Amino acid sequence: MSRLTPESIRASQAELPPIGTVITELRRQDPYIQQEQHCYRSPRGFQSWPNHLAYAALIEAGLQVMDELDDPIGFWAATTCRWARIVEAPPRFLAPELAEAFRRTPSPRLDEDFPQVLPCFRLMLPDGALFTEDRVPIPVVIVADLRVMADWLPPQAQRIGGISCVVLALDGTSYLTRHSFEQIGERNPTVGDLSHPAWQWDEQAVQNTNQRMEGLAINALLVQLYQPELLSTGPAAKVRSGKGFAAAGDPAGTVSPQGPVWIGKDFRLDRTSSAGASNSTSGGGSGTARRPHWRRGHWHNVLHGEKRQSRRMQWFQPVYVGLS
Repeated sequence: MSRLTPESIRASQAELPPIGTVITELRRQDPYIQQEQHCYRSPRGFQSWPNHLAYAALIEAGLQVMDELDDPIGFWAATTCRWARIVEAPPRFLAPELAEAFRRTPSPRLDEDFPQVLPCFRLMLPDGALFTEDRVPIPVVIVADLRVMADWLPPQAQRIGGISCVVLALDGTSYLTRHSFEQIGERNPTVGDLSHPAWQWDEQAVQNTNQRMEGLAINALLVQLYQPELLSTGPAAKVRSGKGFAAAGDPAGTVSPQGPVWIGKDFRLDRTSSAGASNSTSGGGSGTARRPHWRRGHWHNVLHGEKRQSRRMQWFQPVYVGLS
């Protein structure tokens, strides 16, 4: 098979059915989606659970093609989607206020000592939290621990350690970043990594999207491990009235959807000005006051336990620093 090129992609664009049509058909016909679509019900302001399953199935379906095309981005995205399906990765719904706080918190570099307790989860993002460089909404990030996947991965990929983060944009585009431990196997995308349907390519813009994606994903992962007080389970959303293929897989209503697990549902970002370090002076005290600004959040190892001999990570929230 010939190498995928921008020209060949553009030439085939007119032959592709609209993405909405593909998603609708997958929801109607895919046995896995028919079986699993009633397990969860997304709260208002998030992508519907059946639609997410359909987008993930669409990316996974391209696994063999992406491998033949030697497209590492598409291959890893499809592989991660397959892993999420196999381990039945649960959804976690990120509240809007905490998403805003995460955007102001750089994700720390992790290492091989990071606990292997979350093999995979689906980070469901609120509307407007993340976009591609072309302003296409990104509603979900699939986050997987590559160490847990090691025995399942193909031989050439087993040496890679880290966290795989895959986003599924609403135009069918997939983005990948691997938060690698010790830089093992880390590889930045290049102009040759055209994951279908990437009609145009702006390498710096794509890397910026990946950075924002990784920031949300890694912070959400750390909160689940070290800030469990920010997790809560809410009641399942009510079933909407009316008929349609969404109800066809469970006509008798025998499946009770699980309530959504929220990350930061009651969290509120403190936007009131803090007096601490609000004024800075230089020289002999005749300096000028700093303009109000956000001081970034951060993760820090703190001592705890008996005789304070153990260490764990703790999140220090962003603080708005302004004039009193």
